[in-house]
Amino acid sequence: MENLQSAIDFIGGPAALWILASVYFGSVILERLWAIRGNPDYNNKDALCSIGLNLMSSVINLVIGLLIPLALYVLVFDNLRLFESIPLLLAIPLAFVLHEFPYYWDHRLAHRIGLLWAFHAIHHSSNDFNHSTAARGFFLDGQLKAFFAIPAAFIGIDPVIYIAVSVCTNAFGIWNHASWVPRLGWVDRVLMTPKMHKIHHANQPQYIDRNYSQVTLLFDRLFGSTAYLGEEPNPGLVKPTYDYNPLTAQFVGLMQLKHRTDAAERWQDKLAYLWRPPEWSHDGVCRSDCPKYSGAAHA
Repeated sequence: MENLQSAIDFIGGPAALWILASVYFGSVILERLWAIRGNPDYNNKDALCSIGLNLMSSVINLVIGLLIPLALYVLVFDNLRLFESIPLLLAIPLAFVLHEFPYYWDHRLAHRIGLLWAFHAIHHSSNDFNHSTAARGFFLDGQLKAFFAIPAAFIGIDPVIYIAVSVCTNAFGIWNHASWVPRLGWVDRVLMTPKMHKIHHANQPQYIDRNYSQVTLLFDRLFGSTAYLGEEPNPGLVKPTYDYNPLTAQFVGLMQLKHRTDAAERWQDKLAYLWRPPEWSHDGVCRSDCPKYSGAAHA
């Protein structure tokens, strides 16, 4: 038990960010080395763009995505928690469920609300699927998770335990973007393995808005959003983008949202694009995000 507590204290302490950074960059480097023989079509420009997007969003997120949520979590934990102390062997699985559940709903809302999708679309904008895309993001994406974590603080999950579990689940979330992992049989029906998560990144109609969870398929099964591998998933947006400049690529979702709102004349319709699902349009015309999109003919 002491060893477990020491591991939690280390992972959930000051080393947390260094651990995640090491997992991410280590995975990217090792996968690139493997690609020399195993994947000669590895897109270096796309990978460098993803890394650039990760670095830009991470710097900004140190404040709005980490320090402020952490301060809020500690404030609730110190002053409002229901239980003074929760045994470690109970706190860890509780922290996992209370992390996975908010992750699922934050992720699902990011796909189903127009403005949130504009923030999240950059993560799906790569036409490749590998470790580099794991942290490809926009700094405003995923911020709802900070508020969804408050129940864990309210129950009494120690911040160090919650952070340690978050580090481990996010490390798993980096791994499940691996391009080198094959199908894993029954494991693919229990965990969000790379093949199952590749489905989530695919732009085929049968795969869109499926497999939202980070580690397990528990909540996807519970809320009916699971898809299993059939046709080989084709990663990327329904309307693909090929911008490898991280300074401009980060705005792909916002630009596609602007394209849709510009088509509307009434302000009510323009506002509706902010909260309606991304495939919705005021006039029934498919402009970029609906599954039937096939290019300029619908633009």
